[in-house]
Amino acid sequence: MIAAPFAGLVADGLALVRGERRLFSGLGFVLAAGELLLLHGPNGSGKSSLLRALLGLAPLAAGTLRLGTDARPLSPRALCRTALYQSHAAAAKAELTAAENLALAAALDGTLPARPAPDAIDAALRALGLARQRDLETRRLSQGQRQRLQLARFELALAAGSRPLWLMDEPSAALDAQGGALLEDLLARHLARGGAALIATHLPIAPPGATARTLRVDDHRPGRDAPEPGFR
Repeated sequence: MIAAPFAGLVADGLALVRGERRLFSGLGFVLAAGELLLLHGPNGSGKSSLLRALLGLAPLAAGTLRLGTDARPLSPRALCRTALYQSHAAAAKAELTAAENLALAAALDGTLPARPAPDAIDAALRALGLARQRDLETRRLSQGQRQRLQLARFELALAAGSRPLWLMDEPSAALDAQGGALLEDLLARHLARGGAALIATHLPIAPPGATARTLRVDDHRPGRDAPEPGFR
């Protein structure tokens, strides 16, 4: 089970402006424990920006975020304490090995101690099919292997029972069929333990045993009537 069960996230009337352009407005959703919400929409519709805004890394122009039944709006960056985030850009250092990069990421994420046990690192790499690449410099990994290394952060968090909310930006990018299956298995285990996930993606993601809902961010662009209730 997740050590700190996900209380649920309620977003209401969200609006986001980038430069002088309003990406979306009136966007809302409810995400409960055990649920997966997929963000769809064309490039530039605001999927990645929405994930960053939920974490307080980009300012919302309007709207509120609440946890579960709590009536108090969340303060900026409040979700950083319960969420684990993966951007679409790999953050690994090219000169470090896969194991070194994963240990560093875990320390920065706060999901494990500053010096996590090697066994935990090895288990996460093995789960993502990277055992043989453990001591390779990351610059020598393929794009798909680097993506698997990013996903190993989530395997570590799942094993530690921390970070019940996962925010992922195109996690299946560059993955082959086997890598896609590993991603879906990882998500299925996370959701079954009471976690939740919000994923921006262009590709189908269907964890076994889980029901995924879809929110089209471009349905909330200015000048377009928002659908009801906002999911498909």
